[in-house]
Amino acid sequence: MKGWISLPKMHLWLVVCLIGYIFNCVVIQSALAEVETEHGKSTTTTTNKIRRLSEIELPVTNASGLLSQSSTPQPAPSSEILQVVQVTAVKANSTAKGVEIILQTTKGEQLQLTNRSAGNNFIVDIPNAQLRLPSGEAFIFRSEKPIAGITEIKVTNQDAKTIRVTVTGEAKLPLVELFDGNEGLIFAVASSVQQGQQPQTQQPTSETQSQKPPDSQSDEPIELVVTGQQNQYTAPNASTATGTDTPIIETPFAIQVVPQEIIRDQQVTRTEEALRNVSGVTYQGSSNNRSGADFSIRGFTDAPILRDGFRRYGVVQAPLEVANLERIEVLKGPASILYGAIEPGGLINAVSKQPLSEPFYETELQVGSRGLVRPRFDFSGPLSADGKVLYRLNGLYQRLDSFRNFDQEDSHIFIAPTLTWKIGDRTDLGISLE
Repeated sequence: MKGWISLPKMHLWLVVCLIGYIFNCVVIQSALAEVETEHGKSTTTTTNKIRRLSEIELPVTNASGLLSQSSTPQPAPSSEILQVVQVTAVKANSTAKGVEIILQTTKGEQLQLTNRSAGNNFIVDIPNAQLRLPSGEAFIFRSEKPIAGITEIKVTNQDAKTIRVTVTGEAKLPLVELFDGNEGLIFAVASSVQQGQQPQTQQPTSETQSQKPPDSQSDEPIELVVTGQQNQYTAPNASTATGTDTPIIETPFAIQVVPQEIIRDQQVTRTEEALRNVSGVTYQGSSNNRSGADFSIRGFTDAPILRDGFRRYGVVQAPLEVANLERIEVLKGPASILYGAIEPGGLINAVSKQPLSEPFYETELQVGSRGLVRPRFDFSGPLSADGKVLYRLNGLYQRLDSFRNFDQEDSHIFIAPTLTWKIGDRTDLGISLE
């Protein structure tokens, strides 16, 4: 009975194998027909050609490729990226024809020019350049009435990537020629122009123009005014670390300065408000000993407060007033022990305002919450005709209510006169009082 039942199963398995074999043969023949079609044999079968690796569109991996995929046709990206040329200086030299303005740069051949002259103004834009000193600071060149017929010559940064050269004529359009010299790009401005002449804005050439005999105007001096732009919150020098007016970048110590610009712009009325700008300095509250306020620097408490580099001694002292402070310098680290037996975290040096050689008068009124009233004045100038005796007088009155009810208000008057006698080129005698 078992053999009779297993025989049909064996037949069924053989039938399945036979059907699979026939199906595979049909598929292989169809594939061969498609291959033959690629070699030129006619057939109605539609096939897809296998693309080569070079024909496959790879994903975009750079900005140039992204730009090329825009809906409108884009030109092929240039292999060279347009660099901004730095003009490190602008010079003016007197010539037989008038004056020449030299834009000093080592890449003068890369400068591009765009003529935007209008009216009596000769205007040229250089869209791939910037006025930058070797230190990286921007500057402006301006010369008023350098020669006859010219009102002003100005070279400025029009925007972040454009220099604008403007030559203003008194009644006519100035005649300006362009040259490419060893020092950079040269603008030759003529002292006199003919009616109806147009500015020449051809590309700079290295040809030397013949000079005419000097006229009567070439001997006149040229007055130049150069204005620099600098970050007003940057204090380049400090005297706390070395006792001399040394650039901070050349001082081998950690020192940070809060200049007068920050004290004025933030309307600082207390020392702790100014020292919030210094890292590593923490205000711990007021006290009646030492300097009137406790600060910690780099985790070390009782940081001393110096006045013009000298220790302030005494058991009871009023809080340090900022009305007569020029800046606040903070010396961090073990270098502060050069001033004596103090904590190695650092020290605070309050630098006083010094007398000025030119007359200076300033008044200010501050009002605020909790009934704050703070009028202040600052006067300075010479006391003698020869300018060797100078003075400076700072004073203020402050009234401030407490944040607690029925508490005593803060009311005080501060005055600080200072005298300076310039004995010699290297010797000054100063007397100050608070």
